[in-house]
Amino acid sequence: MKYDLIVVGAGSAGAVVASRLSEDPARSVLLLEAGPDYVGIESLPLKIRWGYTTAADITPSDHDWGFVGTATPVAGPLGVFRGKVVGGSSATNGQIFLRGTPEDFDGWAAAGNDLWSFERVLPHFRRLERDLDFGDRPYHGADGPIPVRRFPREEWLPPQVAFVAACRDLGFAERPDLNAPAAEGVGPIPLNNDRGVRWGTNLGYLDPARHRLNLTIRSGCL
Repeated sequence: MKYDLIVVGAGSAGAVVASRLSEDPARSVLLLEAGPDYVGIESLPLKIRWGYTTAADITPSDHDWGFVGTATPVAGPLGVFRGKVVGGSSATNGQIFLRGTPEDFDGWAAAGNDLWSFERVLPHFRRLERDLDFGDRPYHGADGPIPVRRFPREEWLPPQVAFVAACRDLGFAERPDLNAPAAEGVGPIPLNNDRGVRWGTNLGYLDPARHRLNLTIRSGCL
């Protein structure tokens, strides 16, 4: 079999690239992944499916590369968690769906890459997300492949309620949407998690594209 394009690694980026490339039916795409592949939510192992797990639940396992790194000569070795599964680290991460600050993006633009200004990247942020809380805002998306939500106040645990109250007492503003362009303060963290399910690029991008005859996914390929 011959393919027009081969994408190596079905992770947070590779799964998206393969899905988008295969939108053109005239283009054949092969996506390779060293780890296993799971089709649909029900086939996901529970530690992958449910987003509220710890690093000990994920590693060491056949869903992680087992990398170890040393930050400084003084520091001891630390685990560098990288997902080894279709969906990559988006299938094993903590689902913190916080955008970078606009000033960082504008700084990159000022350094010479005008494609990375916040104004230029914002449409792509909007395109990829389905914000279940603020999808009607002009700086959010409402129909993208990745659902985003925040725990409502009635679901906060007592330590979280106390933390927010302490921050307010110290003068920090309460911000219900920390992904708003000028948000500063304390508030619930946006998560790519819908009803307890960790929503990575496998579920968001690949599963809707698996029916395409021009997309081939091969797992267990090193």
